[in-house]
Amino acid sequence: MLKMYHDQSHSGNESEFWEKNWAAGKFEESVSFMAIDPLRPLFEKYLKSDSSMLEGGCGMGNYIAYYAARNYDVVGLDFAQTALTTLRIRQPDLKLVAGDVSNIPFPEKTFDLYYSGGVVEHFESGAAESLREARRVIKDDGILLISVPYYNPLRRILTSFRRDEWREVNVSDADDGINGKKFFQYAYKTKEFKKMLSEAGLRTIDTQGYAVLWGLQDLPFVNRQDRSEFPAQREQVQNIEPTFVDVNSLIKDKRSPLIKRLVVSEDDTVPVFGLGVKFMRWAFANMMMYVCVRN
Repeated sequence: MLKMYHDQSHSGNESEFWEKNWAAGKFEESVSFMAIDPLRPLFEKYLKSDSSMLEGGCGMGNYIAYYAARNYDVVGLDFAQTALTTLRIRQPDLKLVAGDVSNIPFPEKTFDLYYSGGVVEHFESGAAESLREARRVIKDDGILLISVPYYNPLRRILTSFRRDEWREVNVSDADDGINGKKFFQYAYKTKEFKKMLSEAGLRTIDTQGYAVLWGLQDLPFVNRQDRSEFPAQREQVQNIEPTFVDVNSLIKDKRSPLIKRLVVSEDDTVPVFGLGVKFMRWAFANMMMYVCVRN
């Protein structure tokens, strides 16, 4: 696995870092994006009309706001209190719970679907507890959708050139950082994360790489200034009081042009061009989604 560091003042598992970035994020744009989200086909496949869904690490709340507005029974869980308070103002009817994905405050076998996107990789000591908790709260026939950074072929090539911020490791363990930079996250090869899921009692039935454009930001000749995936690193945070947002006006489906389907939605069902999408996901995707069931 790849251990990735950064020079921010907070490590990737501290709420302050995420509070700052979610405050800088644009909630309305994030909810609107859900209509063309590369992961939407997976949700449509596994999230049934009578399903109960938990999002572990709901953050700004775009996923739960979008799917709640589409009449699904969804619950958001996060450890960042300010983010939950903001979300309650924007969407008062959402079901929100303060808690940790490593100690989920729900009984065993509560949910039909549990989604956690880009969360468990930030625990420097490892994701084992979070994965066991994920298994515990899904029903016997439930589905886990969990995504983590992907140690893709491009990153494997670049690792030896990024030694000032990347380090290949065999185990998850705390350290003192590297070149003054703090631990931020792990990126995993597909085989090794599947093994971690198996050890937690979960069987992977499908995978999907996504966020190709963000993965290409790793290339040394790409100007990454103002292109960080973290809003607080791209723009100055404005202290604007949150207000109610009419999400129903944001969730309407719109027909996308072909280039948008390929580049943004990463639609691999497009004839001929879909093969290119699949290759790009394999080679450059920033994230990998794992679809799992109980063993």
